[in-house]
Amino acid sequence: MSRPYLTVLTTPVAPPATRLYRRARAVLRPLIKPGIPLPPVRPYPGHHAVVRSVVEGLRAIGADFNFNPMSAGQVGRVVYAPANEALSQAMNWKRDGRIDYLVAGPVNALFLDDCDSILLRPELDMIIAPSEWTRWFYREAPELDSRVRICPVGVDQEYWKPTVATSSSRVVVYWKSGEERFCEHVEQIIRASGLATVRLRSLHGEHSIFTPDDFRRALDGAVMSVFLSTFETQGIALAEAWAMNVPTLVWDPQGPAQWRGREFPSQSSAPFLTPATGVAWRSLDRFESVLRDALRDRDRFHPRAWVLANMTDAVCSNALYRIIRQGAEARRREP
Repeated sequence: MSRPYLTVLTTPVAPPATRLYRRARAVLRPLIKPGIPLPPVRPYPGHHAVVRSVVEGLRAIGADFNFNPMSAGQVGRVVYAPANEALSQAMNWKRDGRIDYLVAGPVNALFLDDCDSILLRPELDMIIAPSEWTRWFYREAPELDSRVRICPVGVDQEYWKPTVATSSSRVVVYWKSGEERFCEHVEQIIRASGLATVRLRSLHGEHSIFTPDDFRRALDGAVMSVFLSTFETQGIALAEAWAMNVPTLVWDPQGPAQWRGREFPSQSSAPFLTPATGVAWRSLDRFESVLRDALRDRDRFHPRAWVLANMTDAVCSNALYRIIRQGAEARRREP
């Protein structure tokens, strides 16, 4: 079997003995522990939203790639590893000459000194950043400038698809940052406009107090959504709302933000917000007029159409595939 051009790697390739043990365990498990299945296998190990979008998008465009191959002999000469354990293994392969080009990002590390400064390792040829403003995190390493490429991930436009027309007076409040009292003030303003609110609590990272199905049901038919977050490197949940054809009113304070106890200045809470998808606001005293204007002229927004043109799995993975191929080809031509 010929090797693909690209391998997306989020789980290290196990040595032969480990693979043999796993196969034997799968065969013997029904005999040793009948009725007790093996633990479920995650279909997209790593950052679920990122890995799922990349893999499904590459499949949709028919890219020459594979995903988490079983053996090292199936790994392509170009590797994209957005998970650190897999990236460390790929770095060893790069040093040994088994692969030619190595790509990481956007979720391997946020700060340069995260994860033993993994983004500064010389084996790394390219870093995918989720938006232009996130270059700020690499400001103290100008040698990375030539390695950084901007490419967001997409959303599944068939999963995030409205099933009913916009006819309700429901506004979804997506609360990720800020004091609860601030969120309550926002909700009071919405209700004073004659609208109902549905609050969904999220936390920075992959942790939410609701499921994707909960989010989709809340968005389906909603007239508007309000996002409260001090920063977003991309804003995948925003794209999910847009795919549901729900415009967003985004609190964008552009002030102090925190990630895992470290403070930094945020430059955006919605890097890909456009006039077609919503409006940004910075202070509570502006929110009422922004809400009123958005409701009065809601027909000016076309969020789902924007997503279909710019941020589906296939669109974003096509851009990623092109960026990686261009980088690898440029490296091949170097003397």
